[in-house]
Amino acid sequence: MHMSSPFLTVRWWMLLLMALMGGCVSVSPKADFNIVKAQAWRIDSQGQDTLQDVQSATDWQTLSGWKSWGFGPEAIWVKVELQAAAPDALEPWIVRVRPPFLDYVTLYDPVMGVQLKTGDALPPSEHSLPSINFTLQIPALARERTIYLQLRSASARALQVEVLPYIQAQQLDRLQEWLVGLATAISAIFFIWASIQWWMTRDRVIGAFAIKQVFATTWAFFILGFARIVIGPWLPEGVLTSLASTAFIWIISSTLWFFSILFEGYEPSRLALRSCRVMVAVLMALPLLQWLGLTTHLMLDLGNKSVLFGFVLLLVTLVTAVPKRVKQPIPLSALLCYMVIYGALNSMPPLIHLGWIQESSIVLYTSLAHAVLDGVVMFVMLQMRNRALQQEQQQVALDLQRSQQEAEIEKRQRDEQSRLFAMLAHEVKTPLATLRMWMDAGQLKRETVERAIFDMNTVIERCVQTGQLADRGLKPHVQTISPQSLTLSCIASCRAPERVRLVASERCNILQTDAQMLSIALSNLLDNACKYGAPEANVQVLLQPANRDGQDGWLWEIDSIAGPAGLPDSKRLFEKYYRSSRAQRLSGSGLGLFLVKGLLDLMHGSIRYEARDDHAVFSLWVPEVLELTHFRGRVPV
Repeated sequence: MHMSSPFLTVRWWMLLLMALMGGCVSVSPKADFNIVKAQAWRIDSQGQDTLQDVQSATDWQTLSGWKSWGFGPEAIWVKVELQAAAPDALEPWIVRVRPPFLDYVTLYDPVMGVQLKTGDALPPSEHSLPSINFTLQIPALARERTIYLQLRSASARALQVEVLPYIQAQQLDRLQEWLVGLATAISAIFFIWASIQWWMTRDRVIGAFAIKQVFATTWAFFILGFARIVIGPWLPEGVLTSLASTAFIWIISSTLWFFSILFEGYEPSRLALRSCRVMVAVLMALPLLQWLGLTTHLMLDLGNKSVLFGFVLLLVTLVTAVPKRVKQPIPLSALLCYMVIYGALNSMPPLIHLGWIQESSIVLYTSLAHAVLDGVVMFVMLQMRNRALQQEQQQVALDLQRSQQEAEIEKRQRDEQSRLFAMLAHEVKTPLATLRMWMDAGQLKRETVERAIFDMNTVIERCVQTGQLADRGLKPHVQTISPQSLTLSCIASCRAPERVRLVASERCNILQTDAQMLSIALSNLLDNACKYGAPEANVQVLLQPANRDGQDGWLWEIDSIAGPAGLPDSKRLFEKYYRSSRAQRLSGSGLGLFLVKGLLDLMHGSIRYEARDDHAVFSLWVPEVLELTHFRGRVPV
């Protein structure tokens, strides 16, 4: 579900973009007849020609559709021959001049004796329709006539002239404004998205994309004619042109900077990357050089050439990256293909402005392609990259957490081993010290030696059994036994069998459980009762059938009077290594009751402790039949 969402986003954005571009290029209300009969152009190299001069000039060249004269200070004159209007025509005609970034456009209508001015350097006039294009209103006459346009601009001198009836021109302008306005809004949305993403992630690539996109949106705002309508009336003459020129240079530099940041992850040539950064710095400084006498048209000429050089430099930089050197969310081959297409599309307007290829209306829509098409594709690419980086970060976090857990486990194991060795060293020393004391006194007896050996064996066996329990190496093995016989065997092997009194039920039912585990548990309880109970006091053992939670079983109650060590802490009794402070002088591992509880858990039994006056009573219960279904195919915990 999550993996498909970026591609759904691509589809919908591309459909929207196709609708925008198709609407801008092909949707145009058709006039009832072609008002323009013919067009021609000429260059006024000195910029001194008057209307009378151009009317008498003979060096006119045919103009059909779009034309670009590149950058320069010369004035361009366009002659437009108009058909005669129908005698009953009432609505005026609109002379529609594009692109909307020309500085000065002057219209001369000799028949009507009218001179109208418009342009990016001038605020909208009362003779113009409120439009992002340059629109000049002239009367429709029932006779043929010729009008003249004079073009002066520091920006690229590209031109298309249309003459349309008032209503149709208005409809076309409104449609175009809605479409390019929506495109500009989409570009702004990409900037907002990137800004939010950068704020949350502080990703340099996302931040660079946000900066590029804000300049792309600003440039579209100027280049598409919105700035002239929104802020033009409040700016001095020529300021809007300077701002638009600066925005053009900075969109080039911010785009170059963004791609250099994106390419860093692919580890290209450092020299190529450094060249990109130097070019960014030079471009950013170009607008400041106007204060030193650099003309606007020369700056824009350099800017258009830098677009071509910049794309070549970016491709060279990307080619120097080695695909196998690093793994990136966006494959190097996919990024390289995108850069070739992106560079080809965005290189066409500079080539047209510089006069190197045939003129085309693409000069109007390149800003849309840059602000929207590039925004859509990079939005999807960066989404995929962001998702891949998040997954990588999550994996790194999981690996770190796993490493920390493994380190914690190793630390606990080391602590456990250290504690075990310390306990073993202490508990083995105690019987050895007893033997040495009796040897020095010359009163060493066989019973003393056997007791010391018994104590050391008990400690070692409990350590081994506890280790097996911790390593999940113990599994119950069901045997059929007699509970009375097993109890008598445990009593006979305890440290003081003569002190143990057994009261057993006369019912001679059998018990199906693990005999060894049950024997270890009973032996530990009996040994604790004899060792920590009052000397010479008897230990009472009660054995009887008992039902718990609807399940038949057997219950052992081992009752002993508390000795010098006192009664244990019931809350910590079954903790590993727990021994009461008063029991430290006696040999013991602190593992006996911990081991008993673990073994009974494996046998689905239970162990309880209760203090009755000065008596310590342990109740051990196991089911009559041990079911092993829970252990099938796995080692029990």
